[in-house]
Amino acid sequence: MDIGRVLKFYRKEKNKTQEEVAEAIVSTSYLSRIENNKTTVDEETLALLFNRLGVDYYKILSNDKRISDLLALWEEPLLNNDIEGCKEIYEELQKMIHPITNIKLQTEYHVKRIRACIILKCYEDAAYSIRFLEEYYDSLSARNRFYYFKHVGNYYWVNQESDKAKEYLDKALLEYSQAHLNELEKADMYFLYSLILYVNQRETLSFSYGQESLRIFQNNYKREQCLKLHVQLGICYSRLGDIMSGLCEFQKAKSLAKELNDTYHLGVVEHNIANMYLRKRDRNNAMSHLKMAMSYKEKESISYFQSLSLLIYVCYQEGLLEECQEYLNSHLETAKGLPTDNVPMQERWWLYPFISEEEREWETYLKEEFLPTLNRRHFNTNYQQRYFKFLGEYYQEKGGYKKAAAYYKLAIESNNIDVY
Repeated sequence: MDIGRVLKFYRKEKNKTQEEVAEAIVSTSYLSRIENNKTTVDEETLALLFNRLGVDYYKILSNDKRISDLLALWEEPLLNNDIEGCKEIYEELQKMIHPITNIKLQTEYHVKRIRACIILKCYEDAAYSIRFLEEYYDSLSARNRFYYFKHVGNYYWVNQESDKAKEYLDKALLEYSQAHLNELEKADMYFLYSLILYVNQRETLSFSYGQESLRIFQNNYKREQCLKLHVQLGICYSRLGDIMSGLCEFQKAKSLAKELNDTYHLGVVEHNIANMYLRKRDRNNAMSHLKMAMSYKEKESISYFQSLSLLIYVCYQEGLLEECQEYLNSHLETAKGLPTDNVPMQERWWLYPFISEEEREWETYLKEEFLPTLNRRHFNTNYQQRYFKFLGEYYQEKGGYKKAAAYYKLAIESNNIDVY
């Protein structure tokens, strides 16, 4: 333990001089040597020095066993995304971890804290732990290196940096050892890797990892995770052009969501089923499932407006302009209170002038707000394909062939299918 560095940390934190801390215990020069790790010192003297700083040296040392036990207990709620279980252990650990804590325990704490902060949506705290671990990476055990790469990959995934996420998940795959880790950790890693591969347009490989993850979760009776995997596999099938298999996966997900009374995923599944019917050009069924999706979703959520905007889009294609106007005016005040730095809300605010106002009005918003948002965010190739094709058709019908050709070209280049 780098005890001198720890003592110096507390002294500076308390704004104490070396003379104030050393008085009647050791000489100032000897304290300086202790702080710079240039001498050994007995525990009684250390206890006196720490006590002067208001720190109970023995109590902190005695916490090591409890910290180790809590870190082991933390693994299950972290793996299962158990918010309450994760938070309870996190709050206890926060009170016990100090700069004086054994550095191996500190590094393990920060490795697992990354995942906890993702679950609890404390992303700045996760970023701090990543920076901390950059300095102490060499002290990580093989087991904690696996968690480090997996959780940092997870961090970049939720921050929509899929290339970095893949870079760290690639390393996690190399570090995984079934001899030292629960097989469910492998399934969890494969699921995350499947999502990342899908976004990076590696559909076949994404499907393969998703299937293996599902197999493991099924063998361990993890219904919540199986539900998510069926959704992911349905999306993969859709991207690969196999609509019937995609619908089959979504129906399996729907059955599990009903068993679990999981209204959030029922909304997600219904939205995806609607997209599958759009692929089949069955707009009536698509509208029916979008309405069902909205009935499950919270009306104050961005996800709700994602389904609402797609419903308006489909209604417009069916020539149901009165319904479009009615849907646009519904929940207007709620929409005004939601953030606009996301595609679903940008879509909603573009559709409003597109249906209600003159072309020159909505073209300004299209060029200055909506299209830049689509192009800026890597996850939005599905929206790009949808709206580039839509705008191509719109301008072609209006006789604007040059603009139509430009948007058709963009639609082909996006080379994607609207699946989510």
